[in-house]
Amino acid sequence: MPDSNDDLMAQLAGAAAPMGGSNADLLAQLNADPEPDPLADVEYTGDVPEDSRRELTALQQGFRDRAKREAERFRLATDSEYWIAVCFKTREDKEKFLRNAKLLPIGDKYMDGYAVAKVLGVPMEDD
Repeated sequence: MPDSNDDLMAQLAGAAAPMGGSNADLLAQLNADPEPDPLADVEYTGDVPEDSRRELTALQQGFRDRAKREAERFRLATDSEYWIAVCFKTREDKEKFLRNAKLLPIGDKYMDGYAVAKVLGVPMEDD
């Protein structure tokens, strides 16, 4: 019987892939804080019309904040300039390269760039 979380894990894996897609990234997404409550900081006065205005203002700001976060998420999800391609004349040459570079355990076609950098000893931190 399939796990009820299979769809969620597949969706999270797809969402994390452009940013490294490691298990740590997936775990961070699963444990991420929920969206902030836009009404959490509303100070109520007891005056219904005034409180309604304050709530509406807070909700509008919440929508604006969420739209900014969503625009950044969309940019990251649709950015196609985060990958490279390496080409060989034959499949055998490709597999030989991956084996000799000790990259085959990471994959044979699509690989986590951070894992490749680690295997090749390429630092990814800012200098």
